Amino acid sequence: MDATANAGYAQTAAAPVPAAVPVQPWFHGLRPGAAEILVATRLAIVLLLSGIPLGVLWWLVAPRRSYEVSAEGAFAVVPESEAAVGSDGWFMLLTAAIALIAAVVAWRREAQRGPLMAAALAVGMLLCGLVTWQVGTLLGPGPAAEELAEIGAVVVGPLGLRAYGVLVVAPFMAVAGYLLAVCFAPRDDLRAAGTRSAAQAPPNAETPPSIG
Repeated sequence: MDATANAGYAQTAAAPVPAAVPVQPWFHGLRPGAAEILVATRLAIVLLLSGIPLGVLWWLVAPRRSYEVSAEGAFAVVPESEAAVGSDGWFMLLTAAIALIAAVVAWRREAQRGPLMAAALAVGMLLCGLVTWQVGTLLGPGPAAEELAEIGAVVVGPLGLRAYGVLVVAPFMAVAGYLLAVCFAPRDDLRAAGTRSAAQAPPNAETPPSIG
């Protein structure tokens, strides 16, 4: 009886004590890595440069206010409100489409998913909108003095934005699209770089038992 009790006590004493799992702070893993910063910077730069062809496209498709030149001056042919709504509407549609495409491309970069990509989308689309606006304004400056001197001629006015609030629509759409994908992510870590799920752990890895 004593021998059996001693053997059981020896086995209990020889059992390895599981190592305590260190408690990580709440901000653990939120610091972006060099690869994530590089990809986010590239995304913002690409979005900025995309504003150049987008400004050309906006200049081609956006309606502009027409004026008829007379001896008394230039009189509007198309109402100002109609031209303003048309130009601002096309600007919003074009930049919003690019924003949604950028959100999909950013989400497909699985290894760099995180808040830094959402920030790059917001900054990049804001810069894209500013570049688009400036390029369109440069391409559509309005009638020259020689055109206004010709009586009976119909000239078009300058291209520009009337409602500056459309500049923030594209950044909002990009971030909203990215966050919508986050809501349907199958894992809490969004499959971020440097993390492993239980299914991806090495076969010889042992999960330490919980204490308490």
